[in-house]
Order: sequence, then structure tokens, then C-alpha cells
Amino acid sequence: MPEYSWAQMDEWVAAMDRRLDFVVRQATNDLMKDIQIVPGINRGGSRVKGTIPRDFGVLANSLVSSLQGSTSLQPAGADSFVLVVAQMQAGDVATFGWGGPAAPYARAVHDGSGTTPGTFWVDVAAKKWPSYVAAAVLKGKAVS
Repeated sequence: MPEYSWAQMDEWVAAMDRRLDFVVRQATNDLMKDIQIVPGINRGGSRVKGTIPRDFGVLANSLVSSLQGSTSLQPAGADSFVLVVAQMQAGDVATFGWGGPAAPYARAVHDGSGTTPGTFWVDVAAKKWPSYVAAAVLKGKAVS
């Protein structure tokens, strides 16, 4: 077991902060990249649970990402999460949402409407969060 002295405390804390930052960035990036965009009903596809159906491209591109904490950002667009992930630090609050004025129908697609089933991509991703964190921890250990 390694031994540490008080003189090494600042170095140890900095190393732990870097590891935590790596885990939060890696897990968030992996989760967001794994949300699949698939052909929607209007393009001959179907509503596949855990995916964002793309009929006209607006829903997938309506992603708004935000970061509060070490810095403040609010980029928009299908890849906006990349900017947030790059700046994230452990303890920051990051949010991701689809819809808004560009795609006001996002909730109906997510939750379902009438006889059309929802795809619940946010719910599916949230349930997988612990596995993304566990995988990021393993990656972090491998690169440390």
C-alpha cells in the first residue's frame, strides 16, 4: 500500500480531481454518443425504444446543452454536448434537453401520443448511467 506524506497532499488532491474530471467527462460523452438517431415513421422506420426518430432532422438537432459550475455554457445543436463535455469538471451541473421552439413535439415523441408509442430515449439513457460511470472508471484506471 502506498504511503503519503502531508507534503504530497496537494499533489494527491490534484491527481484525484483529474481522475474525477476524466470519469465525469468520459461517462457523459459515452452516454450522449450512444443515443441513436434512427429513421422515423415518416421515413419508413418505426419507433424504437431508446432512440431519437429522425423524420425531418429537426428533433435531433434541437438538443440544447448547458453547463453551470466551473464555467457557464449553453450551446445548441445535435453535437452541442461535445462543447459541454470538454469543459465539464466534477461537481458541475450539466443538462441536456431536446425540443424547444425548434421541435415543440419532442415530448410527444419521447413519451408517446395517442396510439403512437414513445421512444423514451432520455429514460433509457438515464437507466444506463451507472454502467457508463463504471466503464469510465475502468478506462480511467487503465490510463492512470
